[in-house]
Amino acid sequence: MAKKALQATPHALTVPALEDVSKARVWYGRMVLPPMDAFIPSMGSTFGETRQVLVDSSSTGDMPLGVGCSSPNMKAFIDTSRNLDGEEEEPKCPDDELFCWFRCMALADHGIQTPTTCAERNLGLQCANPRLQVIPDGLKHGDYWPQCTNNTHITHPYTNYPEIPQPDEDICAGEWEEFSAKGDYDHMITVTVPEETAREGAIIVDTKLYWSIIESDDGMKKIKGRVAYSGPFGWLAVGFASPDGKHNGMNGGNIIMAKPGGNYSPVTGLDLGVEPSTGTYKIDENGSSHRHWSTPIDTEETRTTVSDYEVHDDGCFTALTFESDHINGQKFNVEGIDDMIWAGNGLDHFVGHHGRGGRARFTVDWKSGEMTYLTPEVKVEPIDIAVATADGDVHNDANGEYDDGHADGDGAGNANDEEVDAAENDGFVKKCVVGLFTSLVGATMMQYL
Repeated sequence: MAKKALQATPHALTVPALEDVSKARVWYGRMVLPPMDAFIPSMGSTFGETRQVLVDSSSTGDMPLGVGCSSPNMKAFIDTSRNLDGEEEEPKCPDDELFCWFRCMALADHGIQTPTTCAERNLGLQCANPRLQVIPDGLKHGDYWPQCTNNTHITHPYTNYPEIPQPDEDICAGEWEEFSAKGDYDHMITVTVPEETAREGAIIVDTKLYWSIIESDDGMKKIKGRVAYSGPFGWLAVGFASPDGKHNGMNGGNIIMAKPGGNYSPVTGLDLGVEPSTGTYKIDENGSSHRHWSTPIDTEETRTTVSDYEVHDDGCFTALTFESDHINGQKFNVEGIDDMIWAGNGLDHFVGHHGRGGRARFTVDWKSGEMTYLTPEVKVEPIDIAVATADGDVHNDANGEYDDGHADGDGAGNANDEEVDAAENDGFVKKCVVGLFTSLVGATMMQYL
């Protein structure tokens, strides 16, 4: 029996042309989406999770929302075949762009003035990361951009970061209770990412936040706090979420961060010959990788935030302590509620990505000790799309606000975007994610004006 391609739900609209070209024709469409918990085998995730990634990608500029497999500027695409199980098409970009990190990237934005610039320097044009490791087809998530280099995917393939030697589990097993004891703090809450919001297979790291509200001699109220992390010292951070920041409030957030070394380089990581340190940082509003915001903020104001780090004797656990009325000038609402993020990594010394199990966003009432996780809240009501075609531009409005719970993503510092999660790579974007709203709908109702 011949194999038949699975066709997407038809949703084309043809209308007679207007005689008066100065007028615009407007149409209105409504989609009825599948249940948020409907599992998509080809994606390895639920429809709600897949839709969330699409919304997040749109908000960060990674993959703009569009109608069907289109996008407002037709830049973000992987496979525009209308056959959901058909052969994939080779991504095509204009001559002055390179397909890299799942999108067409303008060469000029990365210091390559013309398509022949690299060749004129006797170099090749490659999609590479800070370590000049090459991805030949551009189909990998991470900190990649067009670069002039003679490295190839054969001579310089992607490799994982060197891992931190993990401590002996038998030694650590009985030590966490003591290391994470409440001590003299007035409040203690568990801020471990909820299992239901972490991706399947994610390594969930137990983490607790402790604090007391103290008062200085001049009457100023401060937060004296501690974050205990049940993992080795790769890095650990806590701070304020940015209300409108990308990656669930991460980008633009003011944080306190502890690192086990210094002289950070995205190529070689942290120099462990330099003493560990803590400091105040402001995560870049657009660039999540630590290379975009690796220099601590050093002002008279930030020096009034006292912070330090602790490492378990056997290297099992890490803690970050702090005392202040603010982080980078942003005051703690000691009489009320703050929107917070934390994240940590105990796997490498490259200030690498924290993964789905090593971060969380939450609100905390400093006075009462109550906390609430800010977890994904995907609204199930239909999405309304309005398009005006006066000049051929497409305008979209996706109703509902979404948080993905991964501050990548993702918490206090998606510290290095390189190799975020293979599941986010292949499972979410591979099959024309931009077109999911049309190709995965269970039924489509179109209402025309």
